[in-house]
Amino acid sequence: MSEAKPQNLAFDEFIKWDIRVGSITKIEEVPKSKKLLKLEVSFGTFSRTILAGIKGAAVLEGMKVTAVLNLAPRSMMGIESHGMLLATHDENNQIWMVNPGPVPDGTEVG
Repeated sequence: MSEAKPQNLAFDEFIKWDIRVGSITKIEEVPKSKKLLKLEVSFGTFSRTILAGIKGAAVLEGMKVTAVLNLAPRSMMGIESHGMLLATHDENNQIWMVNPGPVPDGTEVG
């Protein structure tokens, strides 16, 4: 992994991010994609479709995840994604989801 120099972000910018805990309720493979999974994620009172390049990771229905929800929707492979999951990977491309533990769905992070 290369070490990128972090850029400072003003606190006023950070607090604009809507980061929440959710649970994966449905997982589908995206046809013709080597990495993308189409996930339905429940955030308590609402759900979102989120595409994530995490195929090959241990992703299970019911798994708790952390996501940024107020990004502009993004179309990938003809499907619109309405959020971005927080995840990390190592030098061997092993992927880990940022798992908040037994936090209720919809809980804000920050």
